[in-house]
Amino acid sequence: MSSFQVHSIIIYPIKSLGGINVSQITVEPAGLQYDRRFMLVDSANKFITQRTRPELTRFQLEAKGGGFEVADLRNQCVKFLDFNPPLGSPEEVQIWDDVVTAHEVLDDWSVWFSEKIGEEVRLFQLSSIFSRYIQPAYQTVESKISSFADSLPILLCSEASFHHVDSLVDEPLDWRRFRPNIIVSNQKPFEEDTWQEISIGTDVKLFGAKPCARCQLINVNPNDGTSDSTILKALSQTRKFENKVYFGQQFVPISLGEIKVDDLINIHKLKDAIF
Repeated sequence: MSSFQVHSIIIYPIKSLGGINVSQITVEPAGLQYDRRFMLVDSANKFITQRTRPELTRFQLEAKGGGFEVADLRNQCVKFLDFNPPLGSPEEVQIWDDVVTAHEVLDDWSVWFSEKIGEEVRLFQLSSIFSRYIQPAYQTVESKISSFADSLPILLCSEASFHHVDSLVDEPLDWRRFRPNIIVSNQKPFEEDTWQEISIGTDVKLFGAKPCARCQLINVNPNDGTSDSTILKALSQTRKFENKVYFGQQFVPISLGEIKVDDLINIHKLKDAIF
């Protein structure tokens, strides 16, 4: 079957904050290493995202030795988040319908974000217990869990699919709106819809579990938090199925290891797409 290449790899250490392009990364049972291991919650311990707080786009991250620099672009304030920060006692936090175990990040992180956002929020790290199990139908031998991702561990999209959506709108499309983990270099839009099993590089295999349903988050401009409803409307012209709009495929690890930009991607099994 055909082979492709990895165009980009992006991780989002804190859910719904800025992403970080990396040249290589380890694929773990819960997805890409460091991806969505942290999450902000409100006073009721429920997760918050750009869906309801588009101003979260003001926070951008950069990888630094031993962790990440979190920058508030509105006031140029920077705070360093260690890979393994000091943590509080375990608590339950809610993401969608899941209630999972997590630890509040200490070192005044909750105070820092609360002051910037203007409401009481707290920063949590997913417990090493990884109590968030995915649906049995999507589990593999190596992966039965997910991170603070909306659903499954890894989101893969293709260059050609982005270019197709770009052709439907007037302004150049910022791919960051879709928050992919892996972008593939290819020529045919939406062929990733049919990928049931793929390998990346020499070690990693992924299971193409299901397409990714999109929401109004893709309307949010990652530069300034403004919203443009034409993005989701344009995508719905050709990608709407049973009242949901789809873009990208969600994958679950079959085998673990390292992946890097320019790695070859081989397609081992195909499936029928919903379109």
